[in-house]
Amino acid sequence: MREIIWAVVIALVLAALTQFLLPPVLESKVEQALRERFTEVEYLKVDIQAWPAAASLAGRFHSVYIEARDFLIDDLPVGAFIVQGRRVRLNPGALYRNGELLLENAADLRLTVLFTEEGINRYFWEKVDPSKKFKILVQPDGTVLQGTLAFWGQELDVTLQGVFEIREEARIVFIPKALTVEQLQIPQFLLQSLVEDKALIIDLAGLPVPLVVDEIRLAEGQLYAFGHYEE
Repeated sequence: MREIIWAVVIALVLAALTQFLLPPVLESKVEQALRERFTEVEYLKVDIQAWPAAASLAGRFHSVYIEARDFLIDDLPVGAFIVQGRRVRLNPGALYRNGELLLENAADLRLTVLFTEEGINRYFWEKVDPSKKFKILVQPDGTVLQGTLAFWGQELDVTLQGVFEIREEARIVFIPKALTVEQLQIPQFLLQSLVEDKALIIDLAGLPVPLVVDEIRLAEGQLYAFGHYEE
Protein backbone atom coordinates (compact mmCIF):
# COMPACT_ATOMS: atom_id res chain seq x y z
CA MET A 1 0.00 0.00 0.00
CA ARG A 2 2.83 2.38 0.93
CA GLU A 3 4.49 1.69 -2.43
CA ILE A 4 1.31 2.63 -4.24
CA ILE A 5 1.06 5.90 -2.31
CA TRP A 6 4.66 6.76 -3.11
CA ALA A 7 4.10 5.92 -6.77
CA VAL A 8 1.10 8.25 -6.88
CA VAL A 9 3.05 11.03 -5.13
CA ILE A 10 5.96 10.67 -7.53
CA ALA A 11 3.59 10.68 -10.51
CA LEU A 12 1.93 13.86 -9.24
CA VAL A 13 5.29 15.54 -8.64
CA LEU A 14 6.48 14.61 -12.13
CA ALA A 15 3.24 15.88 -13.64
CA ALA A 16 3.59 19.18 -11.75
CA LEU A 17 7.22 19.56 -12.81
CA THR A 18 6.30 18.80 -16.40
CA GLN A 19 3.46 21.33 -16.28
CA PHE A 20 5.68 24.13 -15.02
CA LEU A 21 8.96 23.32 -16.79
CA LEU A 22 8.05 22.02 -20.25
CA PRO A 23 6.24 25.11 -21.67
CA PRO A 24 9.10 27.52 -20.77
CA VAL A 25 11.61 25.17 -22.39
CA LEU A 26 9.52 25.12 -25.56
CA GLU A 27 9.09 28.91 -25.49
CA SER A 28 12.84 29.35 -25.24
CA LYS A 29 13.44 26.95 -28.13
CA VAL A 30 10.87 28.64 -30.37
CA GLU A 31 12.18 32.08 -29.47
CA GLN A 32 15.72 31.05 -30.33
CA ALA A 33 14.59 29.66 -33.70
CA LEU A 34 12.67 32.86 -34.50
CA ARG A 35 15.62 35.05 -33.56
CA GLU A 36 17.75 33.07 -36.00
CA ARG A 37 15.15 33.55 -38.72
CA PHE A 38 14.37 37.22 -38.08
CA THR A 39 16.97 39.91 -38.70
CA GLU A 40 17.42 42.89 -36.37
CA VAL A 41 14.45 41.88 -34.22
CA GLU A 42 14.02 44.36 -31.35
CA TYR A 43 11.28 42.63 -29.35
CA LEU A 44 10.15 39.02 -29.26
CA LYS A 45 7.70 37.28 -26.95
CA VAL A 46 6.57 33.64 -27.09
CA ASP A 47 3.81 32.31 -24.82
CA ILE A 48 2.86 28.63 -25.17
CA GLN A 49 0.19 27.05 -22.98
CA ALA A 50 -0.57 23.33 -22.85
CA TRP A 51 -2.89 21.54 -20.43
CA PRO A 52 -1.83 19.02 -19.56
CA ALA A 53 1.76 19.88 -20.51
CA ALA A 54 2.34 16.29 -21.60
CA ALA A 55 0.02 17.00 -24.55
CA SER A 56 2.74 19.24 -25.96
CA LEU A 57 4.87 16.14 -26.50
CA ALA A 58 2.38 15.30 -29.26
CA GLY A 59 2.39 18.89 -30.51
CA ARG A 60 -0.99 19.82 -29.01
CA PHE A 61 -1.40 23.19 -27.29
CA HIS A 62 -4.24 25.02 -25.60
CA SER A 63 -2.98 28.40 -26.83
CA VAL A 64 -0.05 29.97 -28.66
CA TYR A 65 0.85 33.67 -28.63
CA ILE A 66 3.80 35.14 -30.51
CA GLU A 67 4.65 38.81 -30.83
CA ALA A 68 7.66 40.19 -32.72
CA ARG A 69 8.41 43.83 -33.42
CA ASP A 70 10.74 45.74 -35.72
CA PHE A 71 12.54 43.04 -37.68
CA LEU A 72 13.48 42.04 -41.20
CA ILE A 73 12.52 38.85 -42.96
CA ASP A 74 13.70 38.29 -46.53
CA ASP A 75 14.70 42.00 -46.63
CA LEU A 76 11.11 42.99 -45.78
CA PRO A 77 10.87 45.38 -42.79
CA VAL A 78 8.02 44.39 -40.49
CA GLY A 79 6.82 46.70 -37.74
CA ALA A 80 4.92 44.02 -35.83
CA PHE A 81 3.89 40.40 -36.26
CA ILE A 82 1.34 38.89 -33.87
CA VAL A 83 0.03 35.31 -33.81
CA GLN A 84 -2.85 34.29 -31.55
CA GLY A 85 -4.14 30.73 -31.68
CA ARG A 86 -6.34 28.30 -29.75
CA ARG A 87 -6.25 24.51 -29.83
CA VAL A 88 -3.18 24.53 -32.00
CA ARG A 89 -1.45 21.42 -33.26
CA LEU A 90 2.20 21.69 -34.30
CA ASN A 91 4.47 19.11 -35.83
CA PRO A 92 6.27 17.80 -32.73
CA GLY A 93 9.33 16.61 -34.65
CA ALA A 94 10.02 20.02 -36.19
CA LEU A 95 9.18 21.76 -32.90
CA TYR A 96 11.49 19.73 -30.66
CA ARG A 97 14.33 19.37 -33.15
CA ASN A 98 14.79 23.00 -34.13
CA GLY A 99 11.91 25.06 -32.71
CA GLU A 100 10.17 25.32 -36.09
CA LEU A 101 6.47 26.22 -36.02
CA LEU A 102 5.13 23.76 -38.56
CA LEU A 103 1.35 24.03 -38.22
CA GLU A 104 -0.81 20.97 -38.71
CA ASN A 105 -4.13 22.35 -37.48
CA ALA A 106 -5.72 25.06 -35.36
CA ALA A 107 -9.26 25.67 -34.16
CA ASP A 108 -8.74 29.43 -34.35
CA LEU A 109 -5.52 31.13 -35.33
CA ARG A 110 -5.35 34.82 -36.27
CA LEU A 111 -2.40 36.81 -37.51
CA THR A 112 -1.74 40.55 -37.59
CA VAL A 113 1.11 42.16 -39.52
CA LEU A 114 1.99 45.85 -39.25
CA PHE A 115 4.05 47.73 -41.82
CA THR A 116 5.19 51.28 -41.14
CA GLU A 117 5.53 53.95 -43.78
CA GLU A 118 9.25 54.07 -43.06
CA GLY A 119 9.58 50.31 -43.53
CA ILE A 120 7.51 50.29 -46.73
CA ASN A 121 9.70 53.01 -48.23
CA ARG A 122 12.84 51.19 -47.16
CA TYR A 123 11.63 48.08 -48.98
CA PHE A 124 10.43 50.10 -51.99
CA TRP A 125 13.80 51.81 -52.39
CA GLU A 126 15.65 48.52 -51.98
CA LYS A 127 13.58 46.57 -54.51
CA VAL A 128 12.07 49.11 -56.90
CA ASP A 129 13.52 52.62 -56.68
CA PRO A 130 17.20 52.58 -55.58
CA SER A 131 17.60 56.21 -56.70
CA LYS A 132 14.93 57.17 -54.14
CA LYS A 133 13.10 59.48 -56.53
CA PHE A 134 9.75 58.41 -55.10
CA LYS A 135 8.32 58.24 -51.61
CA ILE A 136 5.20 56.40 -50.45
CA LEU A 137 2.78 58.18 -48.11
CA VAL A 138 0.35 55.95 -46.22
CA GLN A 139 -2.78 57.76 -45.06
CA PRO A 140 -6.11 56.59 -43.61
CA ASP A 141 -7.96 57.51 -46.81
CA GLY A 142 -5.45 56.04 -49.25
CA THR A 143 -1.87 55.74 -50.41
CA VAL A 144 0.11 58.23 -52.47
CA LEU A 145 3.38 57.81 -54.35
CA GLN A 146 5.16 61.14 -54.82
CA GLY A 147 8.34 61.97 -56.67
CA THR A 148 9.78 62.84 -60.06
CA LEU A 149 9.52 60.99 -63.35
CA ALA A 150 11.58 61.40 -66.54
CA PHE A 151 9.15 62.14 -69.37
CA TRP A 152 10.30 63.25 -72.83
CA GLY A 153 13.65 64.35 -71.42
CA GLN A 154 12.18 66.36 -68.56
CA GLU A 155 11.92 65.72 -64.80
CA LEU A 156 8.28 66.16 -63.84
CA ASP A 157 6.68 66.22 -60.40
CA VAL A 158 4.44 63.18 -60.09
CA THR A 159 1.66 62.27 -57.65
CA LEU A 160 0.36 58.74 -58.02
CA GLN A 161 -2.74 57.78 -56.05
CA GLY A 162 -3.38 54.11 -55.54
CA VAL A 163 -4.62 51.35 -53.29
CA PHE A 164 -3.17 48.24 -51.74
CA GLU A 165 -4.93 45.06 -52.80
CA ILE A 166 -4.67 41.42 -51.74
CA ARG A 167 -3.35 39.04 -54.37
CA GLU A 168 -2.71 35.30 -54.24
CA GLU A 169 -3.72 35.11 -50.54
CA ALA A 170 -0.37 36.25 -49.11
CA ARG A 171 0.66 39.14 -51.36
CA ILE A 172 -0.15 42.83 -50.98
CA VAL A 173 0.21 44.83 -54.20
CA PHE A 174 0.11 48.59 -54.75
CA ILE A 175 -2.30 49.31 -57.62
CA PRO A 176 -2.12 52.76 -59.30
CA LYS A 177 -5.47 54.45 -59.79
CA ALA A 178 -4.83 58.08 -60.73
CA LEU A 179 -1.70 59.90 -61.87
CA THR A 180 -1.13 63.65 -61.76
CA VAL A 181 1.92 65.21 -63.45
CA GLU A 182 2.64 68.89 -62.83
CA GLN A 183 -1.00 69.31 -61.72
CA LEU A 184 -2.17 67.76 -65.00
CA GLN A 185 -4.38 64.67 -64.80
CA ILE A 186 -2.93 61.92 -67.00
CA PRO A 187 -5.37 59.72 -68.95
CA GLN A 188 -5.77 56.22 -67.56
CA PHE A 189 -4.43 54.54 -70.73
CA LEU A 190 -1.04 56.28 -70.21
CA LEU A 191 -0.87 55.45 -66.54
CA GLN A 192 0.43 51.90 -66.81
CA SER A 193 3.17 52.72 -69.32
CA LEU A 194 4.49 55.54 -67.15
CA VAL A 195 4.60 53.61 -63.86
CA GLU A 196 4.88 49.97 -64.91
CA ASP A 197 8.36 49.69 -63.34
CA LYS A 198 7.17 51.14 -60.03
CA ALA A 199 5.15 48.10 -58.93
CA LEU A 200 5.42 47.33 -55.22
CA ILE A 201 4.68 43.78 -54.12
CA ILE A 202 4.80 42.85 -50.43
CA ASP A 203 5.09 39.08 -50.24
CA LEU A 204 4.22 37.61 -46.83
CA ALA A 205 5.05 34.03 -47.76
CA GLY A 206 8.30 34.22 -45.80
CA LEU A 207 6.62 34.69 -42.43
CA PRO A 208 7.08 31.77 -40.00
CA VAL A 209 3.33 31.02 -39.95
CA PRO A 210 1.40 30.64 -43.26
CA LEU A 211 -0.89 33.63 -43.67
CA VAL A 212 -4.00 34.10 -45.77
CA VAL A 213 -4.67 37.86 -45.81
CA ASP A 214 -8.34 38.69 -45.18
CA GLU A 215 -8.24 42.45 -44.77
CA ILE A 216 -6.01 45.50 -45.14
CA ARG A 217 -6.46 48.64 -43.07
CA LEU A 218 -4.63 51.94 -43.35
CA ALA A 219 -3.78 54.39 -40.59
CA GLU A 220 -1.53 57.45 -40.52
CA GLY A 221 1.85 56.09 -41.62
CA GLN A 222 0.79 52.46 -41.04
CA LEU A 223 -0.58 49.51 -42.99
CA TYR A 224 -2.20 46.59 -41.17
CA ALA A 225 -2.76 43.17 -42.70
CA PHE A 226 -5.13 40.81 -40.89
CA GLY A 227 -5.32 37.17 -41.77
CA HIS A 228 -5.79 33.59 -40.68
CA TYR A 229 -4.12 30.23 -40.97
CA GLU A 230 -5.47 27.87 -43.59
CA GLU A 231 -4.38 24.29 -44.14
